[in-house]
Amino acid sequence: MLTRIRRDNSNTLIQHFIRTSGNAGQGRELILGDILLDHHVSTVGMLSGTPMVLKLVKARTWHEHVKVFWKRSRTHTEYTGAQLLRSIGIGAREVYEMGISFPIPRSALYIGYYLMENLTESGLHSLSSIQNDLNDQQVSLLTEQIKITLETLEQHSVLYSDLHLDNIFCHPETMELKFIDTGAKRYKRRKVFAKKHRKAIRNLLSSLESSQLKGTEIDLYCQSINK
Repeated sequence: MLTRIRRDNSNTLIQHFIRTSGNAGQGRELILGDILLDHHVSTVGMLSGTPMVLKLVKARTWHEHVKVFWKRSRTHTEYTGAQLLRSIGIGAREVYEMGISFPIPRSALYIGYYLMENLTESGLHSLSSIQNDLNDQQVSLLTEQIKITLETLEQHSVLYSDLHLDNIFCHPETMELKFIDTGAKRYKRRKVFAKKHRKAIRNLLSSLESSQLKGTEIDLYCQSINK
């Protein structure tokens, strides 16, 4: 179950992890290839020799290394959030494998990793990257998809707080939607959920405000349910 992750250009060991889901066979080595994104919360790149994406989750504090053992870290919430969204019929990126940092050296940069579906390989692109290319018919179909998604979240009291155009991926031909960074959570108390759900919709409106989709059908719909 031990997984070593290295960089392919330098053969430098990044870190050791214990695989907690997915391919739980013998210990193995994963090679991080081309870097797609590297910022303060994660490093995202291609798994060398495959079409899969490897995401390494960075520790923002030392305490996050401890949280992984109680399944309360950002590593777990994204994995379980994707499962939760799919269970209620909402598209989310497939997560094939997950692991947590162990042993934990003082110099440990990451708390865990995922092996994930490459959405671009499947023809999906973030709404932020294709917003200029959508015609009126596509925007109308997109609005209907967003409406169904938000109604489903509300019906099941599931919060997806990180709603913005970078996290919504769309296939421009089929208009299939998939969501990423899915720290979704189900709430038992409707009042608590409703307050947080309205805030998530405001987040989406904020991202629409500075986009080419401002004033379109999807923007007007989100404004109507934010009253």
